[in-house]
Amino acid sequence: MNKTKQLTTKQRVLFYLGIVTVSALVGGVTGALGLGLGDKVLTFNFDIFMTFVYILTAMSILVTLWFMYQANHYQNRYEAMDEDVEEESYEVYRKTFKNLGFATTFYNVSVALILFSIGVAVCDFHTRIVNDSAFKITAYAIEFTFFILLFVLQIAIFKLTQKIRHYKLSAFPTIKEVKEFAYSYDEGELQANYEQTFLIVFNLNQYLPFVYAILCVLAVVSSLDVTSGLVVTTGIYIYINLANIRFVNKYFRK
Repeated sequence: MNKTKQLTTKQRVLFYLGIVTVSALVGGVTGALGLGLGDKVLTFNFDIFMTFVYILTAMSILVTLWFMYQANHYQNRYEAMDEDVEEESYEVYRKTFKNLGFATTFYNVSVALILFSIGVAVCDFHTRIVNDSAFKITAYAIEFTFFILLFVLQIAIFKLTQKIRHYKLSAFPTIKEVKEFAYSYDEGELQANYEQTFLIVFNLNQYLPFVYAILCVLAVVSSLDVTSGLVVTTGIYIYINLANIRFVNKYFRK
């Protein structure tokens, strides 16, 4: 009979401190945004919300650059090491790819936040043009800066990936190129990626139905138009399941 692992006193204290910290952050952000529900319409301070987005974007970019620096540092160290020092060599190798993985992850997060900021700026620009409202191009300086950084980061992360993995990947790779790139991973890393991909798809299938429920609740209590949200959610839901047809056809064909 398996025994449930009990938390130590230190772990319990850290767990409850974590809950308190997260609650305080949520409360602080909610208060700063001025979230309210007046006349069944969800309201909040959009300018402060975008400030939070800009801060998160800047933090994500800095974290990306830090992990890129660390990955490059360990790669240079690995290349300069004596092959006879096997244990130390493996540790440096592990840290190199670990930092590269973190750098790639935070780069993708940065891309998502930057594209969100640019999308909001484009919508605001269009609204001002249609309404013939006064505006200054300098008001979009932050978005323009992020747009430039997007290309700089993309070039840097691709160059670093090529240097570490010794595999040249184009800026806009095809599915075939991505598959060949994935096959360049060592067996253990490739297996871990397969497992993670399966878990992502599985979790999306499990939790996307809750997104429908949340959108419907928002539509009822706040009079928001959630049609676009429902369309996007449905599109993602259908895609991840129809994509499975290719897997079934490929591995279970006659």
